Amino acid sequence: MSKVSEFTEPAIELLEIATIIGRYGTLIALVIGIIGWWGYAKSPRAMARFRGMAVGGGAGYIAIVAIDVIYEVLVFILGSKFLPDGWPYGAVTGVHESNLSQLATALSIVLHSLGLVLFIIGVTWWAFGSRDSRAESRGRRGIVMGLTLIGGSIGGNVFSVFAWILL
Repeated sequence: MSKVSEFTEPAIELLEIATIIGRYGTLIALVIGIIGWWGYAKSPRAMARFRGMAVGGGAGYIAIVAIDVIYEVLVFILGSKFLPDGWPYGAVTGVHESNLSQLATALSIVLHSLGLVLFIIGVTWWAFGSRDSRAESRGRRGIVMGLTLIGGSIGGNVFSVFAWILL
């Protein structure tokens, strides 16, 4: 691996596209849901469907922004490096330490990017899906897979930060 940016650039570009689609998709679901909720007040079934779309769109948008904020706070705490000084704490020395640190940083960025892409797509599917539909089940699956990848990325960094603080 010559540079971390060569490895992470495609994942970051995919993340930017998914973020735009997800934010606008959830906002569209929110607007359609509010209009439908208000417009179909005489039909309880349709009103419930649109209410679910409005709540799903709003909750999805908030979730997308919240996960992005959590990750940005973590990056702010760590500064310009993804891993604290001294990582991996003597387990690897010499030139291999730099390579391992670069690999860990790159994998963390890729895991976060792909996880957020899956999460955003899942939230958007979930916002548009009705109960027990294919869209809802695919959305839930995407949310779980995305949160798992994000947890892997953030979890490793948080563990390193706490180890750095405590040691």
